[in-house]
Amino acid sequence: MQPNESDDSYISIILSSFKSPAFWSIVCGVIGTLSVIAGGAINLAFDELARLALWVLLAGTVLIFLAIILSPRAIAIFLSGRRGRYGANVAIMTVSFFVILLLVNFLMYRTPTRIDVTSTRVFTLSPQTIQILKDLDTPVRANAFFVTTRSNEEAKRQQTADLLNEFARRSGNFTYRFIDPELNRSQAVKYGVVDYPTIVFESIETETLQAVSNFQEQEFVTGILVATGTQQKKIFYLTGHGEAINTRDNMLNTTEDFGLDYAIEGMQRDNYRVSPLNLKQFNQIPVETATLVIAGPEKDLDEEEYNILSNYINEGGHILALLDPGTPENFNGLFAQYGAYVTNLKIADAVSNVGGELLMPMVQKANGQYFTSVQTNIGITDQLDVTFFPDAGAVKNILSDEDMPPHIQIKPLAFTTPASWLETNPDSPGIDESDELGPFTVAAVIETSGSIVENPSNVSNPALAKIVIISDSDFATNKYFHSSDNANLFLNSVNWLAEDYDLISIRPKLIPYRELIVNTRERNFIKWSSWVFPPSVMIFLGIFVWWRRR
Repeated sequence: MQPNESDDSYISIILSSFKSPAFWSIVCGVIGTLSVIAGGAINLAFDELARLALWVLLAGTVLIFLAIILSPRAIAIFLSGRRGRYGANVAIMTVSFFVILLLVNFLMYRTPTRIDVTSTRVFTLSPQTIQILKDLDTPVRANAFFVTTRSNEEAKRQQTADLLNEFARRSGNFTYRFIDPELNRSQAVKYGVVDYPTIVFESIETETLQAVSNFQEQEFVTGILVATGTQQKKIFYLTGHGEAINTRDNMLNTTEDFGLDYAIEGMQRDNYRVSPLNLKQFNQIPVETATLVIAGPEKDLDEEEYNILSNYINEGGHILALLDPGTPENFNGLFAQYGAYVTNLKIADAVSNVGGELLMPMVQKANGQYFTSVQTNIGITDQLDVTFFPDAGAVKNILSDEDMPPHIQIKPLAFTTPASWLETNPDSPGIDESDELGPFTVAAVIETSGSIVENPSNVSNPALAKIVIISDSDFATNKYFHSSDNANLFLNSVNWLAEDYDLISIRPKLIPYRELIVNTRERNFIKWSSWVFPPSVMIFLGIFVWWRRR
């Protein structure tokens, strides 16, 4: 009977097909094959859908087995036919694709070479961190406490896992694990964790613990150093002369713009024990002082304090001096006897400044305004790009280079452009013929084993003092500390003075947020071109192929 004789013919053919085991065998075989392929794809692409993928694979396997039982002959005819061959080719190519994909992933996993294509090298550890991990000789484990049910922390958890994985790849003695404190309360109690998320670094041998709540490379390095027993060095910052100090209100959790709070917290993150020091109270500088910070004094030293600081330098002390223009006389004189002082006049720079503010000079790597370790053997400025100084004077030598004693070495770190000058009228800045022209040094290092008038050759084994002098203190205050590379300049200087060279430039990396901003017309174009255009093209191609092959 021909199918076009009547509508009853179509119905009878459909009913006979439904009653035929061969028809259902082919249906089960096709659906089963597609289910196996889909299950494998889901398992590879979505780890969280592994259970669903298993059920889809199991269902596909059952359907294929059922197809063979229902009509082995129909399956054989289908596979040997043209459609069967096409289907077999597609299945073979699909399986081959996933096998190749698995092999490539396996080889990439086994190969240690990786390429970080992010613009700010988010997944690239600093050379200092790599060296610390390489030298790690005791087992350390990071216990990351994250609540898995908090969806708002998923991005932070993923970033933490990526960074911890980088650490683990660099050292066989570093391992990590994630713990849900709500599901495993005993572990949270064991490690004393009450706030989440938190990471506790643990020395397996000594069971020393160090908790961190900022999930950044430098924080992790500090956690490892503390857990492995690296001694905390002591940093003191001078008080009693109107210097920038800690202004944080613990009740309100607020700070003042002129405070040194963020700088203090930065030093604490670098594994330093930071404390204030009032010379009137202690009458000496503690012998365990790794670095003394003097940040913008406004009142002068008395004779006793002057002698204490002078003796500290003569005994090989390390000082970070942030001196503003117009620094009190005894403070300026203290460092002048070791070769350098800060001018009373402020620097104006017509070329490199912040937002047209002439009295806010900017130092830029792109302009070649830094001296690097290649030139000075000091790595403080190697990784800096931009720093600026809201009110900077000039660091000047008290003597010419020819007259400077050999036991005093003054090395500039940063300087202004030649289009700078010392401004005599800061209320109305502008260059005059009488103004002294730049460039001017704004940051320098003094390495000395005695004052200008002393002859250390008469002393056996004279101590070498180190001083970093910067002609501005505002750049390190709360208002400007996190701007550009100001924080790195301050902390790198402290690291260098404390002889913690491994910590220099291990700073948080910027993870840029890129936002696509479009107008209504552009949004509609993106929406319709992605929703309608691709499906329409596929439908058109499908109809065209069917028409050609019908």
